[in-house]
Amino acid sequence: MIERTPDAHRPADAVDDIQAEWHRLRPDLDLDAIGVVGRVLRSAARIVHHSDDVLAAHGLTRGEFDILAALRRSGAPRSPGELRTISLATAPSTTKRLKGLERRGLVQRSSNPADGRGALIALTDSGRALADEVFPLQLSAEEALLAGLTMEERVALEHSLVLLLASIERG
Repeated sequence: MIERTPDAHRPADAVDDIQAEWHRLRPDLDLDAIGVVGRVLRSAARIVHHSDDVLAAHGLTRGEFDILAALRRSGAPRSPGELRTISLATAPSTTKRLKGLERRGLVQRSSNPADGRGALIALTDSGRALADEVFPLQLSAEEALLAGLTMEERVALEHSLVLLLASIERG
């Protein structure tokens, strides 16, 4: 268990309440993981919700934007499997997103010369323009979410998240 000293500078949050309630019910359990995982999950949910608000104004979901952004960054067509790996999405959700983007004329599908049964997905001119328009808005929204942190806190947080992700991906 992590020994904690009261910190008057740290605001209490819902995760503190969750830990306290579990501690009351199960004082025999080490609840430290809730402090990290609970805050990562709550932060991720808030970030996605905020992103969805920004992207909805452009007719996109976060998942659709992730596909457009992956294609824009790569500069080359990608297979649906590569897009699924990049976005950490399931095959059905990637397929659904690609169909919607294709219907709207933002991506186009062509046969994969390296795999006769496979497809390659590329941005259309409209998809490229939308990705270029929305990306700066998304960056600005993410910057606003981090506005309450100093640069030193951001660096420390990013370092900690790198370590967390590496631990999760090793496991």
